[in-house]
Amino acid sequence: MNRYRLLFSFGILLVVSACAELPTTNPITVAGLMFYNNTDAPIQNAKLSVTTTRGLVACGVILPWKECSTTFPVRQYQGNPIIVTWEQAGQTWSSGEFYVQLPPASLAARPTIAVVTLGVQGAIDMKLVPHPSSRPVPGELQPQLR
Repeated sequence: MNRYRLLFSFGILLVVSACAELPTTNPITVAGLMFYNNTDAPIQNAKLSVTTTRGLVACGVILPWKECSTTFPVRQYQGNPIIVTWEQAGQTWSSGEFYVQLPPASLAARPTIAVVTLGVQGAIDMKLVPHPSSRPVPGELQPQLR
C-alpha cells in the first residue's frame, strides 16, 4: 500500500512541476564595446553601426595587437543587425550586415561588452562577454578576451 502512495505522490509532483510557470528570461544588456586588432598592421576608422537604431561606435586608430574600447550607458540588446567597417593598409573592409550570437543565459543577469576582433584579410569575430566591472555568477567560467 505504501508503494502505491509513493508512486501516486511522485505522479502528482511530476504533474505539478510540469504545469509550473516557466521563469521569465532577463534581457541581455550591453554596456561597452572593444575592437581588438588581431593583425601586424594598424587599423584606422573602425566603426560598428546599428542601422535600425542609427547607433554608431568608432575608434580612430588601433595599433597592431592592441585594442580600443569604450563604455556607454547600459542598453538592452535588441537583436538588430550590425555592420562593422574598418581600413587597413589602404583597403576598406566591411562585415556586411550580421547578427551577434547570444551569450549563455547566465550572462543575462549582468551587463556584457561587445568584443569585435578584426583579423587579416577582413576576418571578423564578435561576441558578447561579461563586462569587466560586473560580478561573476557563482560557478561561471570567465571567458578570456585574447
